[in-house]
Amino acid sequence: MNKDMPIKILLQQDVDTFYPVFTTVLKTEFPGYTPQVVQYLLNRIYTRDTLKFWVQRKEKIIIGAFENNSIVGFAVIDSPYGGVSFCRWFGILKEFQHKGFGTSLIQKWNELALDSKAHKMEVAGQPEAKVFYEKMGFDLEGLRKASYFGIDQYLFGKILAEPNSVNMTR
Repeated sequence: MNKDMPIKILLQQDVDTFYPVFTTVLKTEFPGYTPQVVQYLLNRIYTRDTLKFWVQRKEKIIIGAFENNSIVGFAVIDSPYGGVSFCRWFGILKEFQHKGFGTSLIQKWNELALDSKAHKMEVAGQPEAKVFYEKMGFDLEGLRKASYFGIDQYLFGKILAEPNSVNMTR
């Protein structure tokens, strides 16, 4: 991981700083979602308070990428379930894309997945992200047509280890 690009796990108190970046990225970097869908996601599902609750209960992990002490990118990861570490949201502010922040976030996520004994990492991405995820070592596992909120999504996976019943059920 590049030391000039600090990557850290955000705490409950960091959500207020994270949320404006999350909002901007959802509005500008997910072209498949209509403005109405984005507002629904932000106002009903991924509210500031809901994210704080999930982080506090360790149901989700938010990893932040920083430039000059400001969050410029993030990964919102579900706590591993059944041995799989699933990335719910992955985004970088437009002006910071193609500068290594995404790679650093993936590396941190990979480290966390291994630490939690997950055997696999998964992410559902919009078609625009296909090249990036493949470059990061993910395999294209399928296409979800007209998936959540009507958009096509690619499902990517990266096998980390052999599945292990003990790890999958802890």
